[in-house]
Amino acid sequence: MIRAELNENELEALRRLGGDPIIQSSDFQSSDFQSSSSSRVNSSVIDEAISSMPIPDTPQSGLTVKVCYVGACFNENQVKRKLKPKFPGTEVAGIIHEVGNNIPNSNYMPGDRVIIVPDEAIISSGYKEYIPIEDPSNVIQVPQNVPLEVAAMLPGGALTAFAAASCARNHVERLQKVKSCVNVLIVGAGGLGLWTIRLAKYLLGDDCSSVRIFVADNSIDKLLLAQEHGCYDIIHWNEEDHEQYIHERTLDACRGGVDVIIDYVGSHRSMQRSLTVLNREGVIIVGGNSTADTNISLNALAAKQQSIVGIPKGNVNQLIELLNAVADKKLEVPQYKVVPVEDANQVFEDLAESRITGRVVFKFGSQSSEHIVDNH
Repeated sequence: MIRAELNENELEALRRLGGDPIIQSSDFQSSDFQSSSSSRVNSSVIDEAISSMPIPDTPQSGLTVKVCYVGACFNENQVKRKLKPKFPGTEVAGIIHEVGNNIPNSNYMPGDRVIIVPDEAIISSGYKEYIPIEDPSNVIQVPQNVPLEVAAMLPGGALTAFAAASCARNHVERLQKVKSCVNVLIVGAGGLGLWTIRLAKYLLGDDCSSVRIFVADNSIDKLLLAQEHGCYDIIHWNEEDHEQYIHERTLDACRGGVDVIIDYVGSHRSMQRSLTVLNREGVIIVGGNSTADTNISLNALAAKQQSIVGIPKGNVNQLIELLNAVADKKLEVPQYKVVPVEDANQVFEDLAESRITGRVVFKFGSQSSEHIVDNH
């Protein structure tokens, strides 16, 4: 087992994340995230840290990736369900550190920029600077003109939004045959919502005159950012307002009602609210961020020929298409902020409290510095 000496920035990151470095090594599992009875993330990403992080042995038929960027994936619904942030999560990008001796038909070289196709073992493995990959098909090389921090966001939120937007497109194209204008409502103006706005333009083309994209959220700041990203209109779903008032406000904005709804909130209230504004033959596409129970009249659904479907899981082919679309500048990236990984605890707390608009990406090691990238 080879040990990698840490530079000053890496040592500081470990100190701030987990206290002063200790001599003995330790595996940091997802259990390192401590739950809280309140909505605050009252914990450290790492409970223990070491002054010299081990580099794992490279699988003979695989490779080892040095982590450079990790997307911050944590939302309000996960906090309400008392779920723990998973680190590094579904969004990881880095460079190839070493290639196994027996890797078949290898096109990989040390130094190649790659993203990792996530699996549960990696998602919850904890703070790691090097990740061994048994199956090389689980890494995808990143074109040189795509910033690595942008590539990191693609396997997680971007891929989920792509799957949702692709599902919505099928219904939009069907409705366009009988309607001059199709109204699409995105419930939730967080990272998924912003990606969906961008992807709607990519999938439907710049001329969206026959498709209007609306965004609803309870946060004014998030709605204003969604408006800057190019949606047709925004709707403030203030949870303190009377339900009938929210219903009328939504119908007033979406003249002609709503044909397709992409619900990233998935709460009882958002579902019931969506059903009241959904047109005949309309569809609700629901994300998997909530386990809320709700009551739905099957007779009403059948009478109005409405349907409710789940967001399909994104696949590797869609991920490659996303990567190529960004590389070819056919897909604009939402606003994101890059912060040092030593700020992870504060970022997760801010995400839990809905104090952050746009996306956040963590930088690892000597690359650490903070900056905001606004692509709208």
